[in-house]
Amino acid sequence: MNIKSCLNLLNKIDAYTVDKTLAGEILPAGKTGMKIRAVTDYLLYGTSFSEYFAYRFYALNRAEKKTFMTRRHMFRFFDRYNPKEYRDRIGDKRLTHLYYGDMMKRDQFDYREGFDAFVRFTKEHPRLFIKRAFSWGGEGAYFADCYTSDRIKAEWEKLDENSVIEERLENCEQIKRLHPGSLNTIKVVTLWINGRAEIQTALFRMGYNKPVDNVHLGGICALVDIDSGAVFTKAFDHRFQEYVAHPVTGEQIVGFLIPMWEEVKGLARKAAAVTPEMRYTSWDIAVTEKGPVLIEGNWDAEFYSEQMLMLKGIRKRYCEKLEASRDSSPAAVLKF
Repeated sequence: MNIKSCLNLLNKIDAYTVDKTLAGEILPAGKTGMKIRAVTDYLLYGTSFSEYFAYRFYALNRAEKKTFMTRRHMFRFFDRYNPKEYRDRIGDKRLTHLYYGDMMKRDQFDYREGFDAFVRFTKEHPRLFIKRAFSWGGEGAYFADCYTSDRIKAEWEKLDENSVIEERLENCEQIKRLHPGSLNTIKVVTLWINGRAEIQTALFRMGYNKPVDNVHLGGICALVDIDSGAVFTKAFDHRFQEYVAHPVTGEQIVGFLIPMWEEVKGLARKAAAVTPEMRYTSWDIAVTEKGPVLIEGNWDAEFYSEQMLMLKGIRKRYCEKLEASRDSSPAAVLKF
């Protein structure tokens, strides 16, 4: 890494320090002190700088820090529990329909079918949602309206074989009221333990003046109680601001009940059972007027938002559950 890259990283620590201060938090040191602390914990625990501030590592002791799934541990975790030969089933969004199509409940267009087929598809589905086959955190996703020939042609010229083109879905009215400009989803995390899917956490994710609801791209999120389907924390954004109500619509977030919650959980368990070889997965589910719909799955979903909201690490708990399960490999347990 060259000097310029190092300086850019250190400047990020300054930016996070400012964000935390603006969010009303009193930090234990000034900018220079926070740089020393963040770099030290990066070396000791493998935290990215965003994780260091999101998880409030500066307020934790050594034992508490060791419970977190940081960037350093995350990829070893994926390699341990999600075999590479199964990852493309949800990792390549062009293939997801082959394995999970009955849960997705929407039409998808294959770019390789050509322009004439695209024209026919847009005649039936003029309102599109377009994303990348391989992407992280909703990057590159957008809405497109193709009501005219010029618009259809212009949109086609943006696409390539890595584009995933789908008919656009709409949330049910209760969820749409929170933020109608995005498809708001529930991220449900499952572990495959003793022959069945166990739900570990659930996040309610909402857009914030953008069509995507991912926190890293400007959305906000809050934790959902697994038993009741009620949102029980304030929502947070990527700058650590808290929201009891949605900042755009003013609709109450804390206490909001996810509609059709039992069906949402059932869909996540059903999706996890398709490929039980992948023992850690997260499922993005949208609740529409016709019921819950699987948007996509992720074998490499980060642990950032749930650990930020809980201020509690999940690494020890997840690893202990997976290793204690009869599904676990007999190989020696990795030292995470």
